[in-house]
Amino acid sequence: MTNLGVPGTRTALIIFAAALAAAGCARKGGITTLKGADYFYGECQRHLETGRHLEAIEHCQRVVSNFPGSALVADAQYALAESYFGMEDYVSAVFEYQRLVDSYPSSEWAVRAQFQIGESYYKQMRRAELDQTETYQALTSFRRFLDDNPGSALTDEAEARIVTCRERLGEKEFLSARLYHRQGHLEAARITYDDVLKSYPDTRWYDEARAQLGDLARREGDLDEARRRWRAVLEVTEDQRLRERLEGWLAELETPEDQLQVPADPLEPREGPPEASEE
Repeated sequence: MTNLGVPGTRTALIIFAAALAAAGCARKGGITTLKGADYFYGECQRHLETGRHLEAIEHCQRVVSNFPGSALVADAQYALAESYFGMEDYVSAVFEYQRLVDSYPSSEWAVRAQFQIGESYYKQMRRAELDQTETYQALTSFRRFLDDNPGSALTDEAEARIVTCRERLGEKEFLSARLYHRQGHLEAARITYDDVLKSYPDTRWYDEARAQLGDLARREGDLDEARRRWRAVLEVTEDQRLRERLEGWLAELETPEDQLQVPADPLEPREGPPEASEE
C-alpha cells in the first residue's frame, strides 16, 4: 500500500499527474508543435518570392543557424544571399554568397553563388569619373568564375560582364588623359593615352586615345604625325562619330590658317569624344 504521508511519494505523484495532463493537452492540440527546417525554409521562399526580403532573411537565418545538419541548409544559405541581393544590400550579399561557396562547395547553388559574387560587385560600379574599386572587384570575380567553371551555362553572361568592366576601366583611364590634355599637361596626357593603348586595346577607348595622340602632335606643331595618326584610325574605326571628327580635323589642316575658326580656349581639344553614359 502506498504511503501518501511520505513527502517524496507525494512529489512523485504530482509530477506523474502533471505528465498525464500534458499528454492530454498534447492529444487535444494544446501544445504548439515545434517547427522544423522545412517550415522555416518554406516561409523563407514564400517571402522571397513576394519581395519581402527582411522576412525572408529572418526565416533563412533560422534554418542556417538552428538546423546546421539539415539537408536544406545550403538552400537556405543561398536564399539568404539572394534576399540581401534583392534588397540591394550587395555588401552583405557578397558575404553570404561567399559563405555558401566556402562551406557548401558541392551544393547545386555553388556555381550560381560564385557568379552572383561578381554580379554583386557589378551592381555597385560607379560612373567612370569616380572610384573604380568595385569595377576591379567585379572584373576579378568574373574572371575567377570563368577559371573555376569552364563550360558553365553562365559563361556568356560572365564574358559580357567582363567586356563592360573593361570598357568602364578604359573610359576611366581615358578621362584621366583628357583632363591632362585640357589642362595643357601634354606629356602627362601622352603617357596616360599610351596606358590606354597598352591596357585596353579591346575597348572603344583605344581608337579614341589614338585620335587624341594625333591632336597632341598637332598642338606641338608636328602636322605630319597628326595626319599619320588620324588616317591610321580612319582605316580601322567603325565609329561614325569618330570618323566625322577625324575627317574634320584633317580638313582643318588643309585649310589656310587665316580661314580657321580657332577655339576660344586654345588648350581645349576640339570636339572630344562624348561622355559615356552610366550603365
